[in-house]
Parts: sequence; structure tokens; C-alpha cells
Amino acid sequence: MLSVQTLVIAFSLSTDAFAASLAKGARFPALAVNRSIAIALGFGVLEALAPLLGYVLGQQFSAVIADVDHWIAFVLLGFLGLRMVWKSFSPAEDASDALIPSWSAVAVTALGTSVDATVVGVTLALVSDNIPMTIVAIGLVTFGMTFIGLRVGGIVGRRAGSWAECAGGIGLAAIGVNILVSHLMA
Repeated sequence: MLSVQTLVIAFSLSTDAFAASLAKGARFPALAVNRSIAIALGFGVLEALAPLLGYVLGQQFSAVIADVDHWIAFVLLGFLGLRMVWKSFSPAEDASDALIPSWSAVAVTALGTSVDATVVGVTLALVSDNIPMTIVAIGLVTFGMTFIGLRVGGIVGRRAGSWAECAGGIGLAAIGVNILVSHLMA
């Protein structure tokens, strides 16, 4: 069974991919469904692998930092969340004249949106007990959110993507606060 925290993490991490896919969908409104599926699959796989990498790194250092792990989770998630909120209000990149995005542009965007998932993966090693379910949830939610973003991007445009990224940042920061408070109260 998925915990509320797992769902919040999955949706929070998928918001930057959702925001990017809304922008891509707005730029490329005639994107074919099969191309949207392929792009969403790429985003989902990278978003799922990134926290796995962070988790493995976190496992290597968890014994050393066990006494301060809640502070590390709070700082990392808080910083990441505030960064996402900040980025949500920054100007968007220029639109392209191409009819479909190049695979290299998609790969760079997917990698860029997965960096935060690596940081979250480090904190998963410190606070989560069901890593496989969390990784799968992150990948599936990101796939779904990216696909939806690409398909409706032409309708709602970039503005909705900014608000989604802002909400995701608030969600990650809130998880960091929850981890800190629940550890300090125990």
C-alpha cells in the first residue's frame, strides 16, 4: 500500500517534468500520441532511476550520518522545494520553431528534471522503508504527468506549468518539515 508521503513525493517530483511537458506541449501542439508516450516513458524512467542512484549513495553514508539524518533531509528537501518555487516564477526559455522536439532536447530536459529526484533519493535512504514501491510510484506518476502535460500543453500553456512546479516545491519542502518535526517529537 502506498503511503501518503510516498504519493506526495511522487507527485512533487513529477511536477517539474509536468511543467516541462506542458511547455513542450504548448510549443509542439501537433505532437503525435506515440511520440508523447515515448517522451513520457523517458521522463518516467529517468525520474525513477535518479532517486535509486541517490538512495544507493545515501545507503553508503547512512551509518555515518544517522544522528543528523533528519536535519539533512530537512535541509535538502527544503532547499530543493524552495528552489522549485523560485524556478516556477522565473522566465521560461524561448520557444523553438521546430514542429517536434528533438530527442537530444528531450533527453536534456528529462535529465534536468531528474536531478532533484537524485537528492530526494538520498533522503529516502534515511527515512523510507519501502524503496521499491516509492521508485515505481515516482516513475509511474512521472510518466502519467508527463504524458498529460504533453497532451494538454497546447490548451493550458506554460502558465499552468509554473503553478504545478510551485506546488511541487511546496510539497517537497513540507515533507522536509514533516520529517524534521516528527523526528524531533519522537
